[in-house]
Amino acid sequence: MSSALPRPRLVAVVGATGTGKSQLAVSLAQRFNGEIINGDALQMYEGLPITTNKLPLEERKGVPHHLLGCIKLGEEPWTVKQFVELATGVIKEIRSRGRLPILVGGTHYYTQSLLFSDALVEEEETGDATLENQAQKWQLLDASTEEMLKELRKLDPEMAMRWHPSDRRKIRRSLEIWLKTGKRASEIYEQQKTQSLDIESGGWDRSAVPIGSDASAQSHVRYDTLIFWVHAPSDSLNLRLEHRVDSMVSHGLFEEVTSMQNFHQDQERKGDSIDQSRGIWVAIGFKEFLPYILDGNRPEKLRQEGIERTKIATRQYAKRQVRWIRLRLQRAVNAADLTHNMFLLDATDSLRWSEAVDAKAQDITAAFINNFALPRPDSLSDAAMKLLVSPEEEAKSARYCEACDKTLMFHSQWINHLKGKGHRASVRPKIDRKTLYPRNNGR
Repeated sequence: MSSALPRPRLVAVVGATGTGKSQLAVSLAQRFNGEIINGDALQMYEGLPITTNKLPLEERKGVPHHLLGCIKLGEEPWTVKQFVELATGVIKEIRSRGRLPILVGGTHYYTQSLLFSDALVEEEETGDATLENQAQKWQLLDASTEEMLKELRKLDPEMAMRWHPSDRRKIRRSLEIWLKTGKRASEIYEQQKTQSLDIESGGWDRSAVPIGSDASAQSHVRYDTLIFWVHAPSDSLNLRLEHRVDSMVSHGLFEEVTSMQNFHQDQERKGDSIDQSRGIWVAIGFKEFLPYILDGNRPEKLRQEGIERTKIATRQYAKRQVRWIRLRLQRAVNAADLTHNMFLLDATDSLRWSEAVDAKAQDITAAFINNFALPRPDSLSDAAMKLLVSPEEEAKSARYCEACDKTLMFHSQWINHLKGKGHRASVRPKIDRKTLYPRNNGR
């Protein structure tokens, strides 16, 4: 029997901007005696409530919020390591008060680095531009087999020589190891080969195990975590984001951006340079409105162009956030065998938010806290059934339908099959007309 102490509990809320993450976190905190830890890199800056989309004080409902508005405009942005160190300390304090820590924010590489100790992102990854680069880098794993092999030959030629050019699974796995560890798969396998690893006898050298592998995953999970992914498809979310940008403009976005530029100019006059590629300076709205701000005539055309650029950048950011969840966070969750603790909440219809998002999250959190059985994550909605399958699972989830005598190779095909008229007709109870209408027999 293991003598390890149970991990402390944590609820994490992730999702694209504009889906209602903060609203859900506050609701859960009210119900379950919780306190909120901010996981949004830009909301850690002091002031600028409109530019950084901070939840208004009245909407926080008296719930304590931590790591919010704690960096001054001229200070260096926090590294990921700083965030993890401070956040773990805050979580410990919250638990010491007998309360539930709830992490919420859209900087998902902060969230992932906090949840998994092997997922710590390099220190320079603190800006939105770097987030996009990371997501693009991991998109390599969804490229064609030929493209992946070409890249593997550059990164790890020895490993590329081992695999048949059409063996996509092995080629992809070799690239994934390099992306996760920064080490060539050939080096790691050679290290495993030369060391006498015996996990059961305690001779396990963790440094030789690929990070994210089944053998190492559970040992790198910091908390007993319940993860809620608040999701809305882009066609419904984009309209909300456009309305939100319009609201931000009417409530003072332009004035906040102007104050940022004035601060930047003051610092330059003092001889203090500011790197505008990092920290708060990559906030959406600043660079988009800069041409308008710098033009002394303030033409309406430049103002409208700034608004449109801000809307485009916001939509693009939402897509990058979802890509990070799909390409990075879900893979880490799957590797750590925590798929049963990650739930997608369908926020497509904002009018049904209370029942489709809030009520379901309340029920699941209650079960989580009381050690009751959790529902199947893919049972909550069609969106959950579709999106909670990783690319790896998608490729190996062949299923057989006895009713239709048909094998479906992909999860998406299985979902479409279950919804199809042919399948529904096959499983529909057959009507025995002779039994129903005995008097008509022989006629």
